[in-house]
Amino acid sequence: MLSRNKIELVKHSYKAVTAVRPELYEDFYTRLFVTAPDIRALFPGTARAQAVKLEAMMQLALSSLDTPEMLTPLLRKLGHDHATYGVEEKHYIVLGEVLLDTLAAQAGDLWTAEVSAAWFAVVNFIAATMIDGARAMAA
Repeated sequence: MLSRNKIELVKHSYKAVTAVRPELYEDFYTRLFVTAPDIRALFPGTARAQAVKLEAMMQLALSSLDTPEMLTPLLRKLGHDHATYGVEEKHYIVLGEVLLDTLAAQAGDLWTAEVSAAWFAVVNFIAATMIDGARAMAA
């Protein structure tokens, strides 16, 4: 799973970025829809509404990284639910890349190689677990 150091790097950098960049998630969706306009159809409603949902989910996920046994079932269900909306495995790659790019842009000098690697591990864990949930639905 994730090391204590990676978890702390992610939590610390997240707090630092969101404290000064409350528009983080709106920026993410703007970037996502420019990068992959075909994905826009998967997200009903406004980018602001989606940003609120993603922010709540990220806060929950990050606060639960220390207890993956509690987080994993939630992420699997979320993956299952997203599959019913038409989210495919390939979308997780784009979403992860755009999220990391958005965080890096918002973090500035705080975004070191070590912080980037920690976030990459967390995003991959979340995506892989959600994909597992979607695959379970299809089986």
